[in-house]
Amino acid sequence: MPKEHTIIDFEIIWKKINGNLIAQEELFLSKWLDESPLHRQYYESALRFYREGSNFIDAKRETEKAWKSLQTKISKEGRSSSRWIVPSIAVVAAIFLIVDLIWFSSKTETPAVTASKAQQIKPGTNQATLILNDGSVHNLSTSGTLVLNADGAEIKSRGTKLEYIEKIGAATEIKYNTLNIPRGGEFNLQLADGTNVWLNSETVLRYPVQFTGKERRVELSGEAYFEVAKNEKVPFIVESGGQMVKVLGTKFNISSYKENHFIYTTLVHGSIEVSIKGKPEIVQILTPNEQSTIDMTEGKISKSTVDPYQFIAWKEGRFVFQDQTLESMMQTLSKWYDIEVAYAREDLKNMRFTGNLRRYDDFGEVLNKLKKTNEVDFAVDNKKITLK
Repeated sequence: MPKEHTIIDFEIIWKKINGNLIAQEELFLSKWLDESPLHRQYYESALRFYREGSNFIDAKRETEKAWKSLQTKISKEGRSSSRWIVPSIAVVAAIFLIVDLIWFSSKTETPAVTASKAQQIKPGTNQATLILNDGSVHNLSTSGTLVLNADGAEIKSRGTKLEYIEKIGAATEIKYNTLNIPRGGEFNLQLADGTNVWLNSETVLRYPVQFTGKERRVELSGEAYFEVAKNEKVPFIVESGGQMVKVLGTKFNISSYKENHFIYTTLVHGSIEVSIKGKPEIVQILTPNEQSTIDMTEGKISKSTVDPYQFIAWKEGRFVFQDQTLESMMQTLSKWYDIEVAYAREDLKNMRFTGNLRRYDDFGEVLNKLKKTNEVDFAVDNKKITLK
């Protein structure tokens, strides 16, 4: 008698990956995994790709194809005997990203991007400009080192990281430095209190050379990931585009670019207080795996549960896009690859994609993966990319 198989809704797998299963769903998934090696292979492929995948796909077409492929393989071992029923909720394009790699065994050949110039567009590098309190400017890059003694601190740079070492008996007057990360750049900064900050492209951070007084305050424009040194007596405050973030010691990411009306703050560890500058009554307290969104046009703040990895992956050397518009995705890529993006039609901007890319690949690799969707094509003229 042929072996019977249980059919599982993909949302159960997706919720497991994100740690959101209830007890009943957890039990069902455990039984489903034990039922067949094929089930476990499918689940492990999904889990692996969630962290390491690198494909883009078109959600509308590929989701049905991949899911039918799974059901066909399962049915070969026997007919299904039961179905796990869950509310009909859209599982968003992140699902489509996963199933794409799971069934990548078809290995259709990807046409190379026709413009060879795309391969010449290189990823960003470690580079920054340091502006001292006296107005002097120092260019930082991987090719050189810098050692300074200024305003009560020793300042060192070895090409990828700028460090501040506070001197004993230094002056108590607060003096500020500014670190400017250009388009196509990134840099790591260690402040005098031991706080580490990773700064993304097109980001500016203004900060004290040494912290004095009852708070540790910095000013951010752009995107940065913070690992704040704990000091319960002296809170750490990040001011960014009308947002105020107050912490004692924790890990979080802020995306606050001037061209975006929204400010996103994503908490990885600890807790933070997010408020709107000048409106202390509008506040949200975040716990791990939560993200606040401030709509600066309406002066509103909300929060939601997220997977932090999507929003800090840039720090780990990856780009993770989940159900994101092509326009938003290309804005992110253009900052890193220092390219100009144009669209042959306005409606292309609203196409939605999901993908997981290596941050340090040449831009030609990115275009090849997007081209696999058969939904978009490109024309490359030096560093101007036109989407068609």
